[in-house]
Amino acid sequence: MFVGVSLTRPSNPVRVAIVIGAVIVGINVLIIAGRAQVNGPAQIQRPAEIVSLEPNESDELLPQGEIGAQLRGAFDAQITIDGHVIPQDQTTGDPSQGEIFFDPGPDKDITEFTKGGHNAVLEWWPTNIASLDAARAQHQLRSYSWSFNVG
Repeated sequence: MFVGVSLTRPSNPVRVAIVIGAVIVGINVLIIAGRAQVNGPAQIQRPAEIVSLEPNESDELLPQGEIGAQLRGAFDAQITIDGHVIPQDQTTGDPSQGEIFFDPGPDKDITEFTKGGHNAVLEWWPTNIASLDAARAQHQLRSYSWSFNVG
């Protein structure tokens, strides 16, 4: 049945034990490494107050695309795009629902986005604070920045 297999005791059992131990350790390292591996895109850590962003981080946007966010809770907000603060009268959304959006277009500071990479900053503060400057003075101003591409 076991032709050519020697069932005699090895001449150096310590060496055999070391090899078997090393093989077991190596297999366990591979198993642990495989289970610890995270697949998929990197997890983005947004502040808890942000429900959604438009566009998401690193997303592609049309030149006339909408930029904005929805916040959880009662917050006032402003958007800055490529270092330019968007005036409140050019934003849309329902502030009571925590929404602030900007659509480029005629008679607005940005008529359309140029192709390439852009940065947006969302700043928000509790509605019971009168202004962004007052929120900054009271250390209640929060912000989040992200990048997007226009193609």
